[in-house]
Amino acid sequence: MVSERDPQKTLIGAARARAGAMLDAGGGGMAASRAMCDALDELCRSVLPPELPAGLSVVATGGWGRCETAPYSDIDVLFLCAEEPGDAARALADRVLYPLWDGGVEVGHAVRSIPEAAALARDDLATLSALLDARTLAGDPRLLAELGKQLAHGDTNVYVRRLAEAKAHRHDRFGDTLYLLEPSLKHGQGGLRDLATGLWAAKIRWKVNDFVDLCPLGQISARQVAALSDAREFLLLVRAHVHLLARRRLDQLTFEMQEAVAPRLYADARVPAGEIRPAVAPAVEALMRRYYLHAKSVVREVDRLLERAIVPPQRPPRVVKLDASFTAFNGQVSVADGAIFRDRPAEMVRLFQIALAQGLPVYGHTKELVAERIAVDGARLHDDVAAQRLFVALLTDPRDRGQPSILEEMHELGILSAIMPEFAPTTGRVQHDLYHVYTVDQHQLYAVAQMKRIARGELGRELQTIHDDVGDLAPLYLGTLLHDVGKPLGKGHSEKGSRLATTIARRLGLGDGVARVEFLVRHHLLMSHLSQRRDLDDTAMIAKFARAVRDEETLRELYLLTVCDTAMTAPGNLTEWKAHLLRELYQRTRAHLQRGPALAGAERSARVRARRRRVAALLGEDELARLPDRYIAMLPPRTIAEHVRLLRDGRPVAIAVVPRPKRGYSELLVVAPDTPGLLMKIAGVLAANRIDILGANIHGAEGKALDVFYVRDRAGHAIPRDDERWTGVDGDLRRVVAGDEDVAALLARRRQTSRLPPRVTPQVVTEIQSDNDASDSFTVLDVYTQDRLGVLYTITRTLTELGLDIGLSKVATEADRACDIFYVRDRAGRKLDADKLREVTAELMEALK
Repeated sequence: MVSERDPQKTLIGAARARAGAMLDAGGGGMAASRAMCDALDELCRSVLPPELPAGLSVVATGGWGRCETAPYSDIDVLFLCAEEPGDAARALADRVLYPLWDGGVEVGHAVRSIPEAAALARDDLATLSALLDARTLAGDPRLLAELGKQLAHGDTNVYVRRLAEAKAHRHDRFGDTLYLLEPSLKHGQGGLRDLATGLWAAKIRWKVNDFVDLCPLGQISARQVAALSDAREFLLLVRAHVHLLARRRLDQLTFEMQEAVAPRLYADARVPAGEIRPAVAPAVEALMRRYYLHAKSVVREVDRLLERAIVPPQRPPRVVKLDASFTAFNGQVSVADGAIFRDRPAEMVRLFQIALAQGLPVYGHTKELVAERIAVDGARLHDDVAAQRLFVALLTDPRDRGQPSILEEMHELGILSAIMPEFAPTTGRVQHDLYHVYTVDQHQLYAVAQMKRIARGELGRELQTIHDDVGDLAPLYLGTLLHDVGKPLGKGHSEKGSRLATTIARRLGLGDGVARVEFLVRHHLLMSHLSQRRDLDDTAMIAKFARAVRDEETLRELYLLTVCDTAMTAPGNLTEWKAHLLRELYQRTRAHLQRGPALAGAERSARVRARRRRVAALLGEDELARLPDRYIAMLPPRTIAEHVRLLRDGRPVAIAVVPRPKRGYSELLVVAPDTPGLLMKIAGVLAANRIDILGANIHGAEGKALDVFYVRDRAGHAIPRDDERWTGVDGDLRRVVAGDEDVAALLARRRQTSRLPPRVTPQVVTEIQSDNDASDSFTVLDVYTQDRLGVLYTITRTLTELGLDIGLSKVATEADRACDIFYVRDRAGRKLDADKLREVTAELMEALK
């Protein structure tokens, strides 16, 4: 309870409570901000004398001046003097500042004369920006008016350019992409500071008070004002909620805050029927979708304002006629007459085709004409055959290398959603996890851009050759653009998206390519799933996949789509390891399609015989007869030779390391007694030494385990052969296998503890899936759970305790989600029946809680 002796705290606390009550009652962000500003104004004025000395005024600047103060914002106040500040001005400052500090408000202040303030503003952009928002709280308002006159002098272009540069530097500091998972509401791209930057530029150039004042000047449309005003209202609303929940100044929309704020704003959000998701995820998705949509609007409109606020030198424009519709105006493609977009809607698409062919940007005003026309009558593009034909040509044009791409620019203006209304729901659609960084629409556009990089040869000759062999590019590119179009429809997005893609492909006139688009969208996850989670040496699996793709053309298209999809899920997601697995699956399936199962099997046998000879040559004698064909087929000769050397060594437990730095991992070769639970023990030892496992090939011969682990450090790099961690692994493994050390105790002893509170991250639901058809000899278990130290050990320990043998393990990690795959059978060598599968699933779920 606040003491009566603390009236300032009482006043500020009451204002925060009022703001919270307003929000709980459905009030808006601007209203809550004004309530806080009114309270601060009241507090400030309550401690001032009835009349201020002549030549003095108290001025609110920055966010306080704009009336955009959040409940726990810091504020800035200027004590403005007509002449050099004296004792009276400083006494006045003390009279105001101490009550504000006592009220728990962070205050930045300055005591300056008009000439001092004007001189500092000319040199310091932050001071100028704060003064552009200034309003008089008390005293003579003519002082601020006089300061405004002095600020009006100077080169306006210089100020605007400095604002643009400051915006760019801020983005570099707070994240150079709009699609941050935990964005800053104030400093991030499309945040409140960007909004303020646009308003400052408008105030400097056109002497206005707010965005709406630009409409009568013809500098902005009513639609653009609405976009900026709605974004400001949303950002202030969310920021107010965050401050009140945190009970402090916090401008980052952290995962914790997303989980807390979203249900307050989107209480009606629901999980789609049949989908397993965290309870709050739909509300969070709704919140973040609105955030990204507003942030994109802010970025787009503010950039245009900054562009218009710079007045070009007074010289005749350079105008070159390009054709009957378009000209090059000062090096930018411009429309000769905006009515063309009304009379011939397809010209809105051809505009970008001309820009691409000429290598010129589209003039900002022309973009605005397109956006306005789309907003008024965009539906006409939907059935315009000429527009559809032009769009398909742009979609497949590899010259589109800009950042943002031509397609992204068209999407920003609404052209893609007008041509393909089914695409519109993906706009700003997010998934609340750590491995899908981009919104669904942006991810698909980035995937197309990646495909064009492949076409230009920027990602290597091998991929470019595969791309060049594709007959009709339209199905490939449209399938890439639409592969996640079903995401807004919930669970089963591949199947649902394939139906939407079929409709779009027919409308765009793809003819025979419609079926290819449908296949690509329906199966766009298949190659990623098989390469990362299935045994690539399983000829039955390869044959089944080959039957699904049917021909080499489809295989090429699906492979290229998968490469682009994987690469654009998040920066760095397509690791060398994943790329290697994808390439292996592609090459083996291609060989199967070209030669048939019989020839492919014969080639495998020939490959095994050749490898035996090569290993024998490396070792100087043939000791390989006892090693199984599957082992020989899966591993390169040098790895096999190293294993045989370890066998010869005669030690009960021996390891060797083969770094593969270009692939981002190291091979750890282990020879040990082939006893139940060995994989569990090795996984525990590696976890104790903070080494991540990407996958494992498990083999045995004459009572010895011949295992290969693909490992990396926590930074995702290969671990050198001379790294001191291997000494620890060697010693720990010897003791654990010999029974001198309990692996659970080792893990507990090595696990590092932190005094920091655990960081809130998106919840990962544990799921166990089983497949008895994927392999002729094993049951395949797919385990999805929260990634954490020792999770592979936990799983393998559970499987061992259930009496299962593990024949193969593959590990994939997607940010905070572990995707661990195990080929298992019982000790009698049989697949698991339904009763055993239920038991295994229950035990794993319990162990992974």
